[in-house]
Amino acid sequence: MANQGQLIALEGTGGAALVQASKRLQRQLRQGRKPAPPVCTWDASGIFHEIREGARGIPGASPRTLLLLYAADLAFRLRWQIRPALESGITVIAAPYLETAIGFGRAAGLSSSWLKDLLSFAPAPSGCYRSLEITGPASKMPKAADSYLEFCFQQLRNTEGRWNTDEIRAGFLAHLAGLENKGKCVTVAAVKSTKPVGG
Repeated sequence: MANQGQLIALEGTGGAALVQASKRLQRQLRQGRKPAPPVCTWDASGIFHEIREGARGIPGASPRTLLLLYAADLAFRLRWQIRPALESGITVIAAPYLETAIGFGRAAGLSSSWLKDLLSFAPAPSGCYRSLEITGPASKMPKAADSYLEFCFQQLRNTEGRWNTDEIRAGFLAHLAGLENKGKCVTVAAVKSTKPVGG
């Protein structure tokens, strides 16, 4: 479609770092007097909010379940937010999108083939970016309410299994770094132009 908008992926651990990167990317992708591209965030369907606000004392979900929930929420975002905007010629920033889910899944030990099948309904983005990560004390880290990854870690800490969330975080960051090393995404702070990366 000649007037089709572009889907831009912004990946990262979430929280303030992702919000700041979203705003910077909006400024970089804005064209002339047109409005800045809207940002489509996770939990548009309210699935994760309902879990957070639900009954206490329930065991946390497994990585596979958390990714199934993410896929359901992403399908909602695509149906009601992303695709309508693209069809109207509007560029959309999805923060986060596919690689956040894939990075978490791979770091948690799930197979690439399972993840590929799970997310096969989602279109490839025109470009892929990542936010700088916040490091430091726990008080500075994103909260489960504003970060898919932190939500997952909170759930894993409440499971009967013994999940090393520090190792999963490191594996997730290594996944994004690997994409950047291959030229498939770029850190927003390093962006010098508005040409999407990775397409």
